Amino acid sequence: MPALQGNSPDALTEAEVRILDQLVFRFGRLQDAMGTRLLPALLQYGLDWQERESFLDALNRAEKREMIPSTDQWVDLRKLRNQTAHEYPERPDWVMTNLRNLVANTPQLLEIHTHMVAWMEKNIHL
Repeated sequence: MPALQGNSPDALTEAEVRILDQLVFRFGRLQDAMGTRLLPALLQYGLDWQERESFLDALNRAEKREMIPSTDQWVDLRKLRNQTAHEYPERPDWVMTNLRNLVANTPQLLEIHTHMVAWMEKNIHL
């Protein structure tokens, strides 16, 4: 993983930029898939799915049923994903801070995924 030294994306090598681009892309794709496919499937299985509710309400119900560890954690990771998905050429220091946060918080997203899969394996008997 790139060391992310300095406060400017210009300090990164081409290889580091490619790695970070892929991390940002895959982080967003994983969280999107978890939120649009895995979470609704778990809630549907648990007979707790409501078609016309806000996503935040679905997250809160999933937390209550222990399908996810924390709604707040999910929301924070989503904000981080959104901050890194956009380019801010006028704020290179902010870009680097967001990238550092994304790298540091990637294990949290993977832990949520692991938690959801473990809930499924424990509660869904196929």
